[in-house]
Amino acid sequence: MSSCNMYGKSITVDDFRGVSISPIIPSVCEHCILDRYGECFITNNNHFGFKQQSGCSHALYTSRCVVGYYVSFGTTINVCALDISKAFDRTNHHCLSVKLTYKRIPVNLLSVLEHWFQLGVTCIMWFNTVCFFELACGIRQGGVLSPYLFALYIDS
Repeated sequence: MSSCNMYGKSITVDDFRGVSISPIIPSVCEHCILDRYGECFITNNNHFGFKQQSGCSHALYTSRCVVGYYVSFGTTINVCALDISKAFDRTNHHCLSVKLTYKRIPVNLLSVLEHWFQLGVTCIMWFNTVCFFELACGIRQGGVLSPYLFALYIDS
């Protein structure tokens, strides 16, 4: 069944996403991991997302400078943009583990992260019915480590 929003666009199940609540203990633990192993989560300098003192404005400025440089020499520029708005939800856990291994994350930390991925469960409540299911992929929105893990995931 499909309905429309106030702009006339059809609303589908893909327009909704789950919201996870981050308990305080895992958040503290993730801060400790960053404090101890922060150097393991460093990404390429050409990657602007999910870094302190960097973001969209830096990426736009750099893009503008690069395009301006080539246009000043009369070169044609082709630009491609990707919509990764649902990428956190679709991050492959196995692929992320492999990439963490390549970054030489300590084995004990890798084991903890893999165990956290395996414990991922969410639920849906519809009227008086509650349904629990495992999360086979995705990184938790709002997690302290989530932006760092996602940055490593797309860094290569």
